[in-house]
Formats: sequence, structure tokens, C-alpha cells
Amino acid sequence: MEVDYAIVGAGYSGLMCYKSLIDEGFNAMIFEMKSIGGELNVFSKLPEFRQYYEPFINEMFELRQEVEVELGTVVKTKPVIVTSNDSVKRLDSKNILLCTGAADKNPVKSLVMRNKMKGVYTLDGALKSLASGLKIGEKVLMIGDGEIIKIAETQFNKLEYNVEVTSNESFQIKGKGRVESVEIGGDEYKCDALIICVGRETFNPLKLKGIPVGNAKVCTYNYKEVKDDVKKFISSLK
Repeated sequence: MEVDYAIVGAGYSGLMCYKSLIDEGFNAMIFEMKSIGGELNVFSKLPEFRQYYEPFINEMFELRQEVEVELGTVVKTKPVIVTSNDSVKRLDSKNILLCTGAADKNPVKSLVMRNKMKGVYTLDGALKSLASGLKIGEKVLMIGDGEIIKIAETQFNKLEYNVEVTSNESFQIKGKGRVESVEIGGDEYKCDALIICVGRETFNPLKLKGIPVGNAKVCTYNYKEVKDDVKKFISSLK
């Protein structure tokens, strides 16, 4: 099989790209390894985030109804190799679009894994837990700033968490088995859950090659920028 475009990732960017490409007369296929809708699907389950991102969430759900997504993991892009349910699919594509989205940077990942420390989250990881109905702790400390932190703080307060926010500075995590406190600028903050929001990066764990589009390129929580990047890419094809 040969297509004009193979799209990796069926989040907001991937769904937009697929629909736009089909409307322009291109032959395209879209693949998703997890859940269709990406992080907007997570936001839709959290009232404060749903309200803030409502136009994008609604658009995402409308696109989900129109777009036929192939479920499977793209493990290679030249040619495109997709694994799904113990089967393997191969196709050739003239263009590969990486719409794999963004993930929060985790500056303490090695420390957490080495010490098997629980209670340390990136913001996107914490939000996934909340959306799944899981409780992440009692006393929450968030490190970061910006609009997304304000929304998250309001959401945690609505869920009756004891939450405290401090800006992004160098910090030291203390605890055995689970975070117990965080030292920042000589001050110690007691907590049993730490959420870190210090920027985003392209989510591409399999190091696939292709053209990053949407949040895989702009790496942000600002979905107007995500939408603008997709529109800019589609316009470049005309």
C-alpha cells in the first residue's frame, strides 16, 4: 500500500491534519498507539480544563466522529511499519507527519527511578491520574508558573487538595520511598506529592523520523499556537 501522507498520532494535531489533507484530495492514513484525542481527551475529564479548552475539545470530538483512525504503534517510518494485536502492517508513504504531541520535561526522572521515589509527577502525568479518578496525595506542591499552573491550582483546590505553588527555581527533593519535602532557595516545603512543570518537549520515544506538526513542533499548552501551526503547515501545501 502507498499513501501520500502517513500521520503518526491521533491527537488534536493529527486529526486536524488528516481531515485537512483528505479535504485537499490527498491520500492519507492516521495511526494512534494509545487513545484518540490525545491530552485534550484528558482535559475533557477535568472541569476546569474542560472549561478553559472547550473550543478545542469540542473540535477534537467533532473530528473524532469524522476521522477513521488505525489503532497501532508505528515502530518505523521508512517504510511505515505498524504493529497491532500481534499483527504487522507495512506501507510506503511519500511524507511522514509526526503529530505525536508534547510531553512535560522531567528534570528529576533519573533521581526518581534510581531511588524508587513515589509522589513525583510532571503536570501531564498528574492530570492523567486525576482524569482516571486517582488520588495523588494529600499535600501537593507545584513548581512552575504561567496560565496552565493557575488552571491546575484551581482544579486541585476544587478537588479539595491542599495545594501550594512556587515558581520554577532549583530545588532538592527529600524523602525515603516517597517525597516528604522539597527545599527551594533555603526554604523547605512539606508535601507528599510534587508536580513539576518546567517546559515541554516533543513526545517521540521511538525516535521516529518525519515532519513534526502541531504540538510536536511548538511544544506548548497554548492550543491556539498548536492550531495555528497545523493551519500554517496545511497552507504550505497549496
